[in-house]
Amino acid sequence: MGKLAAVAGLLVMAAAGPASAYTQADADACTPDAFRLCQYAIPDADRVTVCLTDNKRHLSPACKIVFNRPATARKAPPPGRPLRIHRTDF
Repeated sequence: MGKLAAVAGLLVMAAAGPASAYTQADADACTPDAFRLCQYAIPDADRVTVCLTDNKRHLSPACKIVFNRPATARKAPPPGRPLRIHRTDF
């Protein structure tokens, strides 16, 4: 159980780099795939991330969502700064 928690934590920290805001739900979605596909890479978070990226075709649907999400969707808005919405004439 401790190994599972360690992998989940590592995935949260390393899944897409320092600007990402991954949730525990994201880690929970990918932890079974990490054990199934990338057990040799555990506990190295960088190797697990590379392995999961290399095996996108074999990821579970929930983990595919995490890895296919655009980078901009992973960024958290800066705290205390309101979002600026501009009206367009489309």
